[in-house]
Amino acid sequence: MEAWKVYRNGETEPGRYDTLRQDLYNVRNGIGTYPPHLLDPDDEVLASVEHYFLCRGWVGNGHFPAWQVTDLVLLYDAGKMLNLTPRHNKNKPTTPLSAMQIAFQAKGIKDGETDAKVHGIDVPILPRMPPKYY
Repeated sequence: MEAWKVYRNGETEPGRYDTLRQDLYNVRNGIGTYPPHLLDPDDEVLASVEHYFLCRGWVGNGHFPAWQVTDLVLLYDAGKMLNLTPRHNKNKPTTPLSAMQIAFQAKGIKDGETDAKVHGIDVPILPRMPPKYY
């Protein structure tokens, strides 16, 4: 995860976390080219890091309140456990739920809350329409 944080070091926080989330989505779906040192042969690792930046970016940039991201994560993860979570990529199944993903999601939410406070981002109190996962 540290290599990814440095990769977009030239972009300002917390906006760079949205960019990193998209970078990881691209890597995991075979879109574009990225430096080899950022890639990991274990998709669980890349999925965990992607989920970290997704949660951090959503909360830290004020897209969603932390409580709503927590609920969205719980719903998404429950869907994975029940084999109901839709694929982002029709040619690739979602990664199985793992303790690493759960931990990274929680850390992303917490770090996003800190980012919003540090950067004076106005985070909504009321829920917003959730994004489509497919």
